[in-house]
Amino acid sequence: MSDSAKDNLLFKNIFHSSVEGILVIDDKGLIIKANPAGEQMFGYSSQELIHQDVESLIPSRFKNNHHSHRANYNSKPKARRMGHDLDLWGLKKDGSQFQLEISLSPTEIDNKKVVIAFIIDVTERMAAKHALIVSESRMAEAQQIAHVGNWYWNLQTNERSWSNEFYRIYGLEPGDVRLNKDTLSSFIHPDDRENTLKIVALAIENQTDYQYEKTIIRPDGSLRNVLTKGKIISDANSNTKEMYGTIQDITKQKKAEEQLKDSEENLRNYTIELKEKVTERTTELNAIVQKLTKLNINLNNQIHVTKEAEKKALNSKQLLDNVSHNFPKGFIAVVDSKLRIVFVEGEEVIALGFDNLVKNKTVLGDVVGVSDEIKKISREKIVKTLEGEHLSYEIEFRDNHYLVNTTPLYNENNTIEQVLLVYNNITLQKKAEFEMFNTLKKEQELSELKSRFISMASHEFRTPLSAILSSAILIEKQNGVGKEAKRINYVSKIRSNVKNLVVILNDFLSLSKLQEGKIIAQPVLFDLVAFTKSLLEELEDIKKKGQIIRLQSENSIIEAFLDLKLIKHIIYNLVSNAIKYSEENKEIIIKIKSNNEHVNIEIIDEGIGIPIEDQNNMFQRFYRANNASNIQGTGLGLNIVKQYTELMGGTITFKSELKEGATFYIEFPLDTKKNE
Repeated sequence: MSDSAKDNLLFKNIFHSSVEGILVIDDKGLIIKANPAGEQMFGYSSQELIHQDVESLIPSRFKNNHHSHRANYNSKPKARRMGHDLDLWGLKKDGSQFQLEISLSPTEIDNKKVVIAFIIDVTERMAAKHALIVSESRMAEAQQIAHVGNWYWNLQTNERSWSNEFYRIYGLEPGDVRLNKDTLSSFIHPDDRENTLKIVALAIENQTDYQYEKTIIRPDGSLRNVLTKGKIISDANSNTKEMYGTIQDITKQKKAEEQLKDSEENLRNYTIELKEKVTERTTELNAIVQKLTKLNINLNNQIHVTKEAEKKALNSKQLLDNVSHNFPKGFIAVVDSKLRIVFVEGEEVIALGFDNLVKNKTVLGDVVGVSDEIKKISREKIVKTLEGEHLSYEIEFRDNHYLVNTTPLYNENNTIEQVLLVYNNITLQKKAEFEMFNTLKKEQELSELKSRFISMASHEFRTPLSAILSSAILIEKQNGVGKEAKRINYVSKIRSNVKNLVVILNDFLSLSKLQEGKIIAQPVLFDLVAFTKSLLEELEDIKKKGQIIRLQSENSIIEAFLDLKLIKHIIYNLVSNAIKYSEENKEIIIKIKSNNEHVNIEIIDEGIGIPIEDQNNMFQRFYRANNASNIQGTGLGLNIVKQYTELMGGTITFKSELKEGATFYIEFPLDTKKNE
């Protein structure tokens, strides 16, 4: 076997066994070869990928970026890896998306320039990377909240590292160069420095974990009490290799302990004083008892008044319970300063599952079935109300809309200790508002369509009618002998403009029938190639000088099961547009091809093209591109073509660049009914 044959065999083995997806792409962006890993990665079969535009494997939101990346690459083609520094995504056949990295390598196959793309699915890797970043961030945040830092010491290399909170405990910003392996001991208070070194040395020698307290001196001179814990890591030969541990700022705890000791001493002194005062108070108490006897008569009278007040309070409470329990279309709740639910009543309480919240002393954040977003909003509003604000806001819960009003509740000391929340169910109101909004929106759209129709119709009818009128007047003046040619020319103009009026009226009629649902596809089996040839003969009369229309087909006969009237309108409209928007001496190409599942039609012109800012709106009714304002047209043609295409189960798309023409792609399914 020759070296060349061996290389080819090696390439084939690598191509077919590679776990990376491999696509071979020609200079037009079409896939000409794909390995099994690539087919599995995108969910297509080999036949589906071949001759498919590589852009169909890219999500729509990244296609503009792909155009710029592709242009940059084509300007300087070379082996290049992309994705580690770019946000690249792929689109599978089932519509799902995945993140990828891609390596590009230009080469030649059969004397044709191609690009080999090596593709790796990195979705799981990027997700793991993101999760690691989040985990590290949460760990750092937890350390900062607990004032606990961690450290590491490689005893063999003397390499040391500290966490961000370790630096903060020492009064430094993370990464401060003043803290290093040589200066670490200088931060320890002189009274603790020698003992610290002994404890660490003994732990290394005995290979035991340790824990001790010490005092450190920060750069600003302040002192902090810290608790240090260390753990030894040894190798298989019981040689100490590494140490790691934590350091915790316990300054506040130490101060609390000292204050507790002082409190205990004060308590003992207070007990002695209390015993002395008890004797004094006993004598005074005897005198007070005598006074109480005299006051007892007055107390009986006050008890009677109190009972009357209690009776009124009980009646008020019963009234409140009745109002709350029967509160219509919503419920009432009271929350205290610790966000505990202390009261909830209303018609919807049981249906919402809130009837046991008070009994269980539920905190707002623990209410089951309520989203975190609603809890967050409610928490913010309650906190503001506890500060004295009266608030009103809306929330959506279980397909219902509630208007919530909050009021601060004051105690006898005129201090806010609770918040009253009144939930009114305004779902019916919101639905009515939404229906009114949609009705108004439809009326505005209809008004806009009417205005555009009147403006367009008045312009499009005025031009051909003016031409017909002027031609008719000139015919009257050309009655003499020898003026037959001029009369024929004017009659030709009348016929041409009448045809334009008929086309406009047909568009309006088609649009009306489509809106009323009166057009139904009635497919028949016919030869699409022969049908297109005959249709192109009808278009000969409207071609401009020097324009050429070429029909290209891989097969001489392609049977299609489509509606003849609808497909005629589609091809006629698109080809006549290509003629109208192209200059003289330009070529128009019609390509027809089919496979086992679809028949495809491409119509390519070299005309004025469609500006990129207009491309998303080209299939809308009465819409015309900015660069076509001086060319006759209604703005209905493409809208009708799209609707006709979809009536037959097809799709239509296009690509265009300004001043470089446009290509329209139509695809229809090969309906199995044609074989019945």
